[in-house]
Amino acid sequence: MALLVLTAASVVGNALTTPPETLDPDAGAYTQVDGAAVHYEHWAAPAGSTSAAAAPVVLLPGFAESTVAFRATAPLIAAQGREVYALDLPGVGYTRGGDTENLRSQADLVADTIRSLGLRRPVVVGHSLGAAVAGGTALWHPELVGGVVFADGDAQDLHLGDGTWRARIARLPHTTSVYRIVTRWTWLDRSALARSCGSACTAFDGEAGADLARAWLRPMTQGSMEHALLGSAGRSGILHLEPEQTRAIAVPRAIIWGAEDERSGGSLQDTRDRLGHPAERIIPGAAHNVMNAQPQAFADAVVALTDTFTRDPGSGCGGADCPAGR
Repeated sequence: MALLVLTAASVVGNALTTPPETLDPDAGAYTQVDGAAVHYEHWAAPAGSTSAAAAPVVLLPGFAESTVAFRATAPLIAAQGREVYALDLPGVGYTRGGDTENLRSQADLVADTIRSLGLRRPVVVGHSLGAAVAGGTALWHPELVGGVVFADGDAQDLHLGDGTWRARIARLPHTTSVYRIVTRWTWLDRSALARSCGSACTAFDGEAGADLARAWLRPMTQGSMEHALLGSAGRSGILHLEPEQTRAIAVPRAIIWGAEDERSGGSLQDTRDRLGHPAERIIPGAAHNVMNAQPQAFADAVVALTDTFTRDPGSGCGGADCPAGR
């Protein structure tokens, strides 16, 4: 009887809280690419601070992230003379359209966005799940990419196994109710975001931290993102590159990793091995959400690694040949 009452309450509650299919972004712009409207944010370098050798930077967010994830660090990268762009990938953030379940399609969409924005061989930085998309873009479109950085992401599959039971749970009205409660009551998520950030993180403290949490979760209150996230529950894995594909990336490569990201960020050692032991920056006080834990250190790492790519564009900078400060 209690289950019937709970189910009825969920059904009614879901009907009364049906979200809008899309929301207008609170910042940024759109570019039309291959039938999709790709949402991006742009941070311009200060006038006179760029040079012909300074590659633009393209930032790709991870699972259930959007361009909001980079708002603390992107201006700090731009301040050092780089044009910076962050893109929302299909199924998350404010991008409308695109394939949410195919890595090659997402990499192609990033490549077409690079062309649409007129960027010349940018460095593509992928955080978490975004590392697989960044790596795929570099693998399949090397002529467009000046370098690739894996940031707390190993591009590996999670091997989730048979997802039949997860898909069934995702279709329950109770699951939809829980999803809507969690994504709308941001105080439930704020502590989780802070824990993923690391011991040095203050990004989610105080009223500014509450504002960041609200902005972070806002895209998840769209019907399109709700459908994409709940619909992905039945997958047997996640978007990923095969080990041999990661090893085949030929553009300059690098790694940024939070020193405290031991569990949620995948395997650092596997990433080193598969990328050929490239230049890396390990950032203290940071966990998986490295760019919000230490936004200045993350920005400095991106710029430093971009400089190594410019100095030695034909190398992944492996082993003893890496510049000092690796």
